[in-house]
Amino acid sequence: WDYRCKPSYLALIFSILLVSYSRSYFPLLIFEYATSGWNLNVMPVLDQSVLCHINADISGMKVPWLYVGMVFSAFCWHIEDHWSYSINYLHWGEPKTWYGVPSLAAEHLEEVMKRLTPELFDSQPDLLHQLVTLMNPNTLMSHGVPVVRTNQCAGEFVITFPRAYHSGFNQGYNFAEAVNFCTADWLPAGRQCIEHYRRLRRYCVFSHEELICKMAAFPETLDLNLAVAVHKEMFIMVQEERRLRKALLEKGVTEAEREAFELLPDDERQCIKCKTTCFLSALACYDCPDGLVCLSHINDLCKCSSSRQYLRYRYTLDELPTMLHKLKIRAESFDTWANKVRVALEVEDGRKRSE
Repeated sequence: WDYRCKPSYLALIFSILLVSYSRSYFPLLIFEYATSGWNLNVMPVLDQSVLCHINADISGMKVPWLYVGMVFSAFCWHIEDHWSYSINYLHWGEPKTWYGVPSLAAEHLEEVMKRLTPELFDSQPDLLHQLVTLMNPNTLMSHGVPVVRTNQCAGEFVITFPRAYHSGFNQGYNFAEAVNFCTADWLPAGRQCIEHYRRLRRYCVFSHEELICKMAAFPETLDLNLAVAVHKEMFIMVQEERRLRKALLEKGVTEAEREAFELLPDDERQCIKCKTTCFLSALACYDCPDGLVCLSHINDLCKCSSSRQYLRYRYTLDELPTMLHKLKIRAESFDTWANKVRVALEVEDGRKRSE
């Protein structure tokens, strides 16, 4: 344990007695709950979960983690990767005490922590993403941060919402399991999280752009609510991509090459400036082949002439609207069907009245 003590806060480096990365306590094969949506192996890949469109088994997000707790072992203030939902199930043992802060107060919590512990955040701006910082809930509340508390007993689930900070401790020996999931309403938060990661120069777990485009490529497979949400996100994404590519042309970059970014390892398509994972496009240089930048940082690639730089793109600006249109058709399919049913019922009702 590494303590840094002050009256108002405690930062600790080790908080969980044991974490297992490889197994689940929920049934996986032929047992009664093996296919239940409440099985934490199943929930992340349900049709209504965006994560089912990511092929990789992301440990901790799509693949549950197991937690063995002991008395007063704690988990530090944090939010989930990509501001996703999380669900925690306490299989057995003593209760787990949770403290939570609503997403609307997330920035307020961050400001309070930075103000009270500036020396920690000066050296590590993304400290709250490292699961190493505890602060007394009473201290946070005294500075205006709303904090709620609950006790989770064996057999109970606890769900945390996007960008909702949470922490807590175990009241004794227990055994829990947790995983992430993302519903359609998460998509705007996921996009905002990527911008937040850019500012912190924090690596992404997956490419948000790639996820949106993958769903847009097969709209017929999407739940209708998800299709509507993806269409809205795709529209915003396409408008931003148009703006960025226009700025690139104005800079004098005219060469371009198509690139299947999804086939590249993540470390070969990360912006050298902000560390984001590129998918729709990136700027590279013929004379400096070791790096690339996202189009938000076109002035940070190298000092070479614009004539030596070139755009690497996944889709042309003509292909993206086509994907948008297919999404729109899928999103409006329910309304189209409902209107046809309504007209048919009105015709039938009119026929009966005339008889």
